[in-house]
Amino acid sequence: MAKKNFGKFLALATISGAVAAGVSYFLKYRSFHAELDDDFHDFEGDESFDGTLPHEGESSIRNYVPLGEKKEETLKETAEEAVEAAAQKAKDVAEKAKEALAQTAEEAKEAAAEVKEDLSDSIKKAATTIEEDIE
Repeated sequence: MAKKNFGKFLALATISGAVAAGVSYFLKYRSFHAELDDDFHDFEGDESFDGTLPHEGESSIRNYVPLGEKKEETLKETAEEAVEAAAQKAKDVAEKAKEALAQTAEEAKEAAAEVKEDLSDSIKKAATTIEEDIE
């Protein structure tokens, strides 16, 4: 029985909370739109507005802070350093590729020499075998 009463109480509390939130939202929404309409109507009949902003005429008098040459120099130096670093890395990669190519060429040369020796031995054996067969 206690569980039923507690469940009913919880449902009633939830429903009343939802109703209270809905009423509060509706009242705030209505008052917000009323204030917005009032603000809009405040500017609606203003005939003194000529289309210019209050401080628009002062822009020709104002001095702007020039962008520093230091920033441009720093940017230029940074770019030069980046180019130098990239060139150095490219040079390192080229040297490594040259070394790898030289090593591969040396290995190919050694392999060709081995094949030449094996082929020479095979030809000599074949020639010896043919001579023996002919005799």
